[in-house]
Amino acid sequence: MQQVNFILIAIVILFESCNSHTHGDSTSSFKKEIPTYIGGSVDIFYELAKYRQNQLGLDSLENGFHDLQIRVWYDFALVKEGKLIVITNKDTNWTAIIYVWQIDRNGTTETMVSKKIQQVVPKSGWPIFSKKLLDLQIVTLPTQDDVEGYSAGDDGRTYNVEVATKNQYRFYSYWEPQKNKNQFWQAKNMTEILNLLETELNN
Repeated sequence: MQQVNFILIAIVILFESCNSHTHGDSTSSFKKEIPTYIGGSVDIFYELAKYRQNQLGLDSLENGFHDLQIRVWYDFALVKEGKLIVITNKDTNWTAIIYVWQIDRNGTTETMVSKKIQQVVPKSGWPIFSKKLLDLQIVTLPTQDDVEGYSAGDDGRTYNVEVATKNQYRFYSYWEPQKNKNQFWQAKNMTEILNLLETELNN
């Protein structure tokens, strides 16, 4: 238990010490980092995550979370299935929940027609698993738009990550990191994060 507590403290310290761009209201004690387009509109994947969050009955993380929550959203173009992994540490208790849903699309509108929710436990145990996530910088990776030379395509897979502590909220995205892992260390880390989630959580 002491090792898990140490890992959580290290995550929070790293997260709160990183520099971030802010969007919307912010104070010296709470910061938000949400990707925006030129003109000030927010990232489309951020808006989509908020929409799906409501359909799944999840609370917003924008005002922070005590102690730590990480959400990894899987967005596949032209595929009528979505997935979300929620990793939480609250009062030193770790949990992981996988949401999988089927989508019915009507133009630009999508509706969840069915969903499956499963609580899972990492194969290697929480201390090892959480340390690996920290080592891969899951809480501090920049969004792809802040990586010079990184470009996103129209089709393919995009992975979006939300991270919240009591003092900060972040949202960042990577399009097809597997295809860009040899050029950008950030994409390599994101690819290894996804592989770790698949291996440890059987998702």
